[in-house]
Amino acid sequence: GKSLGNAKKKAVSLFAPDVKSNRITITSDERGLVITLAGDNFFDEGSADLNIDETRDTLLRLSDFFKDPELKGRRFRIEGHTDNTPVADTSKFPSNWELSTARATNVLHYLADFGVNEEQFSVAGYADTRPMFSNDTPEGRAYNRRVDLIILDEGHF
Repeated sequence: GKSLGNAKKKAVSLFAPDVKSNRITITSDERGLVITLAGDNFFDEGSADLNIDETRDTLLRLSDFFKDPELKGRRFRIEGHTDNTPVADTSKFPSNWELSTARATNVLHYLADFGVNEEQFSVAGYADTRPMFSNDTPEGRAYNRRVDLIILDEGHF
């Protein structure tokens, strides 16, 4: 609806530097407004630890965005994704399922530290089951390692 149109305009304006530097993309689909964090900027390969030094400003803007009064009463979902490379034997994650979920959860924890209402959020991990690009190239795998923050459309609560 109209309010998601306003949210998209605000997001495009607020995150223009991040979009220009390919840190994030902003799209819409049947789920709602999708803000995609490019995994390579936010996480090292095989890691769920946020690269705070490089992404702190973006994450602070995200927390402010999700606290916007126009989004009061909205529901949000954070979805973690991986490429199809199996986790290393030395990883603390048994599989890409746990890695993708940990990435999404860590983004939520960081946003919550800056005041977002955790009760508006849900978290999901999809491992490598929803690739955006082919996993046959390093570039495709890099794009598939991502976290989607979604302002859910009313029908997707």
